[in-house]
Amino acid sequence: MIYRRLLSFLMPYRARLALAMVCMVILAATTAGVAWLLQPALDHALSGTRPEYIYMIPAAVVGLYLIKGFAYYGQAYMMGWIGQRIIFDLRNLIYQHLTAQSLGFFSHRKTGELLARISYDVTLVQAAVSTAVTALMRDSMSIVFLLAVIFYQDWMLAIIATLVFPVIVYPIIRFGKRMRSATYDGQVAMGEMSSLVEESIGGIRVVKAFGMEDYERGRFELLTKRFMGHQMRVLRVNALSFPIMELVAGFGIAGVLLYGGLRVMQGEATAGTLISFLAAVIMLYEPVKRLSGANNQIQQGLAAAERVFAVLDEPIAIMDDAKAHHLSAFKDGISFEHVCLRYPGMNRTVLNNINFNVAAGEVVALVGRSGAGKSSLVNLIPRFLDASEGKVRVDGHDVRMLSQASLRQHMALVTQDIILFNDTVANNIAYGQKNVSEEHVHAIAKAANAHEFIMQLPEGYDTRVGERGVILSGGQRQRLSLARALLKDAPILILDEATSSLDTESERLVQQAIERLMKGRTVIVIAHRLSTIRHAHRIVVLDQGEICEHGSHKQLLAKGGLYADLYAMQFASLHED
Repeated sequence: MIYRRLLSFLMPYRARLALAMVCMVILAATTAGVAWLLQPALDHALSGTRPEYIYMIPAAVVGLYLIKGFAYYGQAYMMGWIGQRIIFDLRNLIYQHLTAQSLGFFSHRKTGELLARISYDVTLVQAAVSTAVTALMRDSMSIVFLLAVIFYQDWMLAIIATLVFPVIVYPIIRFGKRMRSATYDGQVAMGEMSSLVEESIGGIRVVKAFGMEDYERGRFELLTKRFMGHQMRVLRVNALSFPIMELVAGFGIAGVLLYGGLRVMQGEATAGTLISFLAAVIMLYEPVKRLSGANNQIQQGLAAAERVFAVLDEPIAIMDDAKAHHLSAFKDGISFEHVCLRYPGMNRTVLNNINFNVAAGEVVALVGRSGAGKSSLVNLIPRFLDASEGKVRVDGHDVRMLSQASLRQHMALVTQDIILFNDTVANNIAYGQKNVSEEHVHAIAKAANAHEFIMQLPEGYDTRVGERGVILSGGQRQRLSLARALLKDAPILILDEATSSLDTESERLVQQAIERLMKGRTVIVIAHRLSTIRHAHRIVVLDQGEICEHGSHKQLLAKGGLYADLYAMQFASLHED
């Protein structure tokens, strides 16, 4: 079943595959032709009965090898091209599938393991589909042609030579199973290694700060040792395959020599026939032995395919409905109607019976203790997640009945966890926008209070910011993130703790940029520092996934509830500082 699915990746290239198979037929025929020519060369050319053969046969051999060379090049190039296209298709298919998944998909998966599947596993799959298929087809055809030659020369000797074939099948099957098991275990270990490297390098500052370099090296060494153990199992299977196949082939050749030698001694066959037959048998055993190696590669590919298809078969939780329509403009507002949210595999309700509206042009702040469900709530608006119960509406439309592209087109997002790409400053600001002029990028950067520090960078707007913007400070990264949101110029703005973890000067610059960004927009803001949301039209207070209070800053302070407590605690801590 898995292999049939793998072979389906060959179907788009069946024309090239057919051409490669023609080359393989020619290759097999010329290989058998060389063996067949040995008999007349020995029996007639060397004995002197047909002296002209002494010139004709060498010329024929050269011609056969020339054709064989062209045929080998043709099949090798074609199958190599097909193999690379399969890698190309598979990797793009996996990446497309991964980027289509919801946020919930990534919450319980390791990045390094997904990277291993898209790199290491796909390479093994390619070997199974192209390299091993090539060997199977080419060697099978060679076997057919060489069998024809030996049965034509001496059917009794041919039967003796092929008696070992059933014995060969058992080690091929046995080794194949062991190879598949060892490969699968090795791939799991490779995924764990990739995850550890990604995790430790991503958190290298923490590793060094706590002096945990030796600990992390020890963890990595354990994983590499485990991976080496699995690879040694693979090597043992490959190493055992060759001598066992050689031994079985040796029995076949010994039988041919014994029976054929007796017939030559008794005058029932010529030495030329026996030598030619032996050459054909030796040539025959070579592709048979190679089939064992091809089967090992196929089993490795099948083990990899299981892991690749496990990713591809993961359902996409959030997809456009067949009747989804396009949201052309945002005019009215956003509403939450009896919204509940539970994450897959969790019994706890993250959000419970959320009801409130956000009118167009209104600024609504979400406040609550850590873990109250604020970020989960705003993730429902652009459909990063779907509500388990209830509805989220934009302009009266259930977001599940709007196309994701048109919905997100009207939204800009700025988060505490700033994501910048390893590209230039200009490209990070203009991310997602096409044909943006340099002047416009500069104007936006000035509005986000970013232009001044950008011009101090080594190459200005052409400076590469490094992975996740590593060369920039937290405040600089945040201002670039705000510039990106400003450039999108979306009517709905979601700010998720955009000013937390900043020093006073950076917070002042970022807050100025946020105030410019908020003008004329519908804003939902999650604020860690309550002083930044005093002027919100309304504040919604969440506690354990439920709305416990809502109103203006003054109203909530006067009420003396959770908001007043949180504000008092923050105000007291500021005075203590």
